[in-house]
Amino acid sequence: EVGGDFAGEAQRLGAATAEVHAALARVLPTGRLEGKELAALADGMRSRLDRAAAEVSDLAPYADALRGAFDDVAAVDQPVPVQRVHGDFHLGQVMRTLLGWKLLDFEGEPARPLDERRGLETPVKDVAGMLRSFDYAARHLLADHPADLQRAYRATEWADRNRDAFLAGYAEAGGEDPRRQPVLLRAFETDKAVYEVLYEARNRPTWLHIPMAAIDRLAGR
Repeated sequence: EVGGDFAGEAQRLGAATAEVHAALARVLPTGRLEGKELAALADGMRSRLDRAAAEVSDLAPYADALRGAFDDVAAVDQPVPVQRVHGDFHLGQVMRTLLGWKLLDFEGEPARPLDERRGLETPVKDVAGMLRSFDYAARHLLADHPADLQRAYRATEWADRNRDAFLAGYAEAGGEDPRRQPVLLRAFETDKAVYEVLYEARNRPTWLHIPMAAIDRLAGR
């Protein structure tokens, strides 16, 4: 009814992601963020929001509500484990083979300097990237039908089901359950959605409604 049940695959993809994160943590450096480092992380997110809101008028009314997600990161009072992660994680960076899901292209975000791409980050960043990717997979077909409420409803159902399955698979495979880190998960998903708004406004204006739907949700409207 909602375009095929992908939830089983989404759950297995979540498990594969947790397994890769665990392997990276075993063989590459790890660390912790706390205090001033978390404040700096939040500052970077706020700066990206401010720049995007100044350029995209649709985003500006949401800026204050979204900024609260980043303020919450600065207020985290527990150390946040960090490690090497994928860094640019979405459905275009994975492949389903006969042996299961494979993760590809670990060079990180191409626009960032190499030393930043080699830096340590929380695995929640990768998780948030994949959650946004499920939303895109569901909603890109609405680009030519932005006012079709029935399709939009079904897209939301499909994305939510697969987002939940991915998170469940990640936790079941031994990864730290991202749902136990709601502050970080919301902040990284918001940061990614802000990036998407700026990208679509500059390159694909007819797709701007996709990240704006997430912005509306993340802002609590």
